[in-house]
Amino acid sequence: MNRASSGQCLLGASLTGVCAAVGSALVLGAGLGGLNPILAGAALLTGLVAAGFTWRSIPPGSKHPVDAWLIVMAMVFALASLRAFLWLLYPVGDEWRILSPYNLGDLSLHIQFIRYFAGGVPFWPESPILSGVPLSYPVGADLWNSLLLLCGIPLERGLVWTALAGALLTGVALARWGGAFTMAAFLFAGGLAGLRIFQTGSIEDFQSGVEWKNLFLTMFVTQRGLLYALPCGLFLMNAWRERLFGSGPGVPWPVLGLLYATMPVFSIHAFLFLSAVLAVAFVLHAPSRAVLAAFVGAAFLPASALVWCVTGGFSVQSGLRWLPGWMQDDAPILFWVVNFGLALPLTIWLAGRVFWKGPADARVFVGAAGIVFLASCFISFAPWPWDNTKLMIWAWLAVAPFLWDLVLRPWPVLWRFLAVVGLFATGGLSLIGGLDGRHGYTLVKKSELHAASEALKNVPPGARIAVEPRFNHPVLLLGHPVVCGYDGHLWSHGLPYQKPMQALQGVLQRQEGWRGTALGLGADAVYFNGTPPVVELLPSGRNRPPEQRDQDKKD
Repeated sequence: MNRASSGQCLLGASLTGVCAAVGSALVLGAGLGGLNPILAGAALLTGLVAAGFTWRSIPPGSKHPVDAWLIVMAMVFALASLRAFLWLLYPVGDEWRILSPYNLGDLSLHIQFIRYFAGGVPFWPESPILSGVPLSYPVGADLWNSLLLLCGIPLERGLVWTALAGALLTGVALARWGGAFTMAAFLFAGGLAGLRIFQTGSIEDFQSGVEWKNLFLTMFVTQRGLLYALPCGLFLMNAWRERLFGSGPGVPWPVLGLLYATMPVFSIHAFLFLSAVLAVAFVLHAPSRAVLAAFVGAAFLPASALVWCVTGGFSVQSGLRWLPGWMQDDAPILFWVVNFGLALPLTIWLAGRVFWKGPADARVFVGAAGIVFLASCFISFAPWPWDNTKLMIWAWLAVAPFLWDLVLRPWPVLWRFLAVVGLFATGGLSLIGGLDGRHGYTLVKKSELHAASEALKNVPPGARIAVEPRFNHPVLLLGHPVVCGYDGHLWSHGLPYQKPMQALQGVLQRQEGWRGTALGLGADAVYFNGTPPVVELLPSGRNRPPEQRDQDKKD
């Protein structure tokens, strides 16, 4: 088996294994009222068996060339990943710190979800950040880490191991999808913001002040679902390209169907983009319509069920609205030039080249990328318009290999060199600046976590607690559900939190009738900050003795 087919088998088996483990955990958690160590072990064993069968079912793939530039980019990708993820969450004295400032809010939410799932909550669970609403979030990556936690792997270690494994798979998938150029497109995407180096004289994350930020720093490190969704989406696109436009058997359709149908539980944005690719392929590539119709038809019901789950039964306020210009300011031309630089004119050139006289596979992927990118420029798909980047990243990665093969590679060496520098200089400087030793931010103090754990030792499992709504509150980081969490999380998830948040402030300030207000918010306990903190249990149903709860049911 050659190196290319080994990479294909590694991707297919690993992704299917994670997919099967998470899927079986969802089924077991729903059928048996929540997860425990035995069920977590059974889910991981299911994933291992599925990975083994997938490895044996994937035939040798076409050999991809390995050149010096690919080796260089693989080394850069490996170094960036090691720096970002070995310091994802690390101890310094009494503190838990993280490397990335972008990750303060995101990682704290993921830690809460992981411990919440590991606590045995029944599936599909209620939201741990707001009372009375279902959880509306793609939980796949966090559910995977909860399985590791239940099987005895410490949370901090499980986070790092998962991130490094996801980086390995992503690197392989990027190399197979588009080689060195596509790896660079992911690591170094940027516009002209890096020109500020001539003002500052120092290397910084220059893209932090613009909207099209460094994708590695702001997406890959913070959006844990991408650790699975990126390699899986790239694997699917590469397999579809081979099956629909190439020759040979390729990856079996059932494997591809399983990965595609379960994508919503890891990333709804990846699922939407992949669906756009299939739709454009159906329209533009007539010979594949029958097989695509059968493929999508088989995946429709399970995919729809998972979309229903991660959107809280289609109840989430999506923030979908008409927003022409995306996040542009009062200088629209300057906005697009500074953010995207050469990427936009080169991609427009590519689109013209492809649709004038280009290969069929390029028409499908460039067409889907163009539709999704243009939609993201005119429609906001979330309350925070910047979240459109979760779709834009797929459009950029989809066109990258064709941009190189059909536009840049035929150019003379000098022009090609200048184009690559223009495309990637800003992102390269931002990546270096974002990973340097000046960073390191306190997430929480270990002593604060210990004090909270002691204060909560008499609180029943699963009790919902009223706490100060900050992203790194120890109650959240210990995995307890709260009545109203951090407003940044609530707003970006489209949850109706304003009235509960206002009422919560009265509870925490112990205004008159605060206990009744807390009960009305669904609280089982109230956590008051202090040294030591004080937790007051409320006379909720959850806190009543078991025999009294049984009597209440009879009454």
